[in-house]
Amino acid sequence: MNSINSNNNVYWLGRIEEVTSLIQEVNNQTNTEAALQIFSQGCLKLFACQLTAIWITHSEKHCLIAKSTEDPQDVRFLSELSVNDEFSYNQFKSEYKHVLWYPLQHLGVEIGVLGLFTSGTSAFDGKTTLWLNQLGPLAASLINEYKMCLAASEREKDLNLLLWGTEILVQVQSETELLEEAGEMAMVLNLEAGFFFMRHEEGWKVQAPFGRLKQNDSGWEQWIFNQIQLDPKNYSGHEATYVYVLTPSWTSSEENFPWGKLIIQPIETNSGIIGEFWLLNFIDAKLEMRKEIFAAFARSLGVAVETIRQRQRLEQMATTDSLTGVFNRQGFRLRFKAEMASTLRRGSTCLFLLLDLDGFKKLNDTQGHPTGDRALSVITRNINASIRENDILARSGGDEFIIVLADMQKSPEATLIINRIKKQMGLQEFGLGVSIGGAEYPTEADDYEKLYHLADERLYVGKHSGKNRVILD
Repeated sequence: MNSINSNNNVYWLGRIEEVTSLIQEVNNQTNTEAALQIFSQGCLKLFACQLTAIWITHSEKHCLIAKSTEDPQDVRFLSELSVNDEFSYNQFKSEYKHVLWYPLQHLGVEIGVLGLFTSGTSAFDGKTTLWLNQLGPLAASLINEYKMCLAASEREKDLNLLLWGTEILVQVQSETELLEEAGEMAMVLNLEAGFFFMRHEEGWKVQAPFGRLKQNDSGWEQWIFNQIQLDPKNYSGHEATYVYVLTPSWTSSEENFPWGKLIIQPIETNSGIIGEFWLLNFIDAKLEMRKEIFAAFARSLGVAVETIRQRQRLEQMATTDSLTGVFNRQGFRLRFKAEMASTLRRGSTCLFLLLDLDGFKKLNDTQGHPTGDRALSVITRNINASIRENDILARSGGDEFIIVLADMQKSPEATLIINRIKKQMGLQEFGLGVSIGGAEYPTEADDYEKLYHLADERLYVGKHSGKNRVILD
């Protein structure tokens, strides 16, 4: 009996020494992955295994993080199994006679698994579990530290990409291009799929889908709206981040929508919510870890949109007549220069028309400026309705307008068209007439100043020969 007790004491003392040595060696490591590898090697010796491995629970999957074996064939076998999407314990039983799975928990949550494998005759017993209960918290703390370092690394990477992307976004010139660039940036942030749901005057509109949505051209939009019971025509948007659980659907081979999660992040500017950033296929843990990044990304996008809109408003103010909404003199010069170059490339001609309202000063003096302003607005609207889309209209100042009729030359047909425009201007409502002088580009004048001067001379002739006339020669 004394001999048995003595042997037990030797066993326990030996094991305590081995375990203590292993703990010290692990604690001396500054690298978490190296510490887990040493822990795995220590378990191989401590429990006389053929193979030991540690998996970390990450993004609802088990990922191999450390392994130790005496036979390289076992390592290859283990690696092959570790790449599977599903973690199947039963797959190992066909290769090893005895398999022990030990869950590694931190604050009551499983964050990893330790596996012990042997083909020997001796099975794992109660002593094995006893020692694992002592060593398990150490392995769990290492895995938790590894996950925290991984999260910090991913966060740092996201922030760096966000800073880099923000610099790009503020340089983009148009809102459409901005959303396309933002979609590309989302892909760099490893976001699997998504789109932008933007508010417009006519309602909300899906724009710039990215990721897997680009590969699935039909059905997905309505499927998502049906999932969350959304009616785009009566949609008011979200004021805060929202997360929805989606139900995967395989209604046919052509409509395969296996997304499980949807996060909606509002995009705001100084004027309020202008749209939303919709992201698909993120699990809860990943979503919670990166919600701040999504919010920061949406804020950057909001700033970029606001910058573009402010720039466009300033440009519009500089080139647009505030009363009528058509080009002013400066805006017209820029637009007409482009039209001149285009006309030459096409080998075509265009008619440059100057219009001056007859009797407008009297209207202002007798009925007041509000009536005069209303007349200018109504006449502009009527002209716009009577010219073609590729023609140009501008208010060059006061009661003077410019019309450019593209791909047209002086001819009886052109005169008929000009008289039709004149008739549809609505001049009778205000007791006005209009004098029109025109010139043909480039046959009569090959630059803006000469063209304007020639048309103005002909306008002057019309004004002083009875008014309310069209003079093209």
